[in-house]
Amino acid sequence: MGKHYRKEGRGGSRVIRLALLLLLIAALIYVAAGRLGAPVAEKPQDSGTAAVSADRSADAKLKDREPSASADVAVVSLDTQKKEKEDSPANKKPQVVDEKYGGPVPLLALIVDDGGGQMEYTKRVAALDIPLSWAIMPYLRHSKDTLELAKSKRIPCLLHLPMQAEIDKDSSQYIIGKGMDADEVRQKTAAALDSLPGVVGINNHRGSLATADSKLMEPVMAELKERGLIFADSRTSGKSVAYQTAVAAGVPSVQNRGFLDNTADKNAIAARFREIVKNAQRRGSLVVICHFRPSTVMFLEELNKNYKELPVKLVTIPEMLKLMKESSAEPEGGI
Repeated sequence: MGKHYRKEGRGGSRVIRLALLLLLIAALIYVAAGRLGAPVAEKPQDSGTAAVSADRSADAKLKDREPSASADVAVVSLDTQKKEKEDSPANKKPQVVDEKYGGPVPLLALIVDDGGGQMEYTKRVAALDIPLSWAIMPYLRHSKDTLELAKSKRIPCLLHLPMQAEIDKDSSQYIIGKGMDADEVRQKTAAALDSLPGVVGINNHRGSLATADSKLMEPVMAELKERGLIFADSRTSGKSVAYQTAVAAGVPSVQNRGFLDNTADKNAIAARFREIVKNAQRRGSLVVICHFRPSTVMFLEELNKNYKELPVKLVTIPEMLKLMKESSAEPEGGI
């Protein structure tokens, strides 16, 4: 009898253990099912999703920024930025005509800035056959000499009008600046133009602060409009509204898309020029600024030997405006 009871006891123990095991499995299944059915909204965002969201946010901010012309990206991406921003209500100001040139050969116009301070490099540039446009600062020692030399070579010149930059504190550094009313701006613009008779228009020297103010730019454009002259926005700042203001006033206009010689290294200037040529091919037309500087002049002298072999046509600013107008259905506007 004792053995019989012991056998039954062992059998009952096995049943209890089995039941406990089944209960444990059921509990695990219940917990797992509860987790699987948890609301998605309460799941914390994983690091990969957070990174993607951050990248998209940063990309959106970059697209909203308008770089200055001195940056390489200004030449490469300005079209894309315009398309991204053109539907914004803030940009429904004057409509700017910025079409690609549809002629047989892309156009490239070089403006040589900061003329009037010396004659050594000016004479060397004047000896070149390359179609160039000069920009001459007023009231300098050689301003009138530079203009007379340009006229003798039939080189079109712009008045390189000093305007206030964001870092300028000394009013002697600029002619057009903050705090001036429309009458004063127009009077000073007219006087500077009169000091260099025969210029074809104006481009700004410096002016990151002044060109961002449409109230300062409007009287400048009014004077140009009355005289039948042109305007070239040097775009020393991405905040510039000078070009748009000129277009709205009906002044034939172009805008700088980059600088050739932000370095004194002639090889770097040559490499930069190759990039500019490619960008001109892509856009159809391009305006770029360089200066009367030793390395730049040496580069231009080398370019003079083979510029006719380039895949783009080098033109002056007036010639570019003429060709663009002839190829466009719009009678007014800018490039």
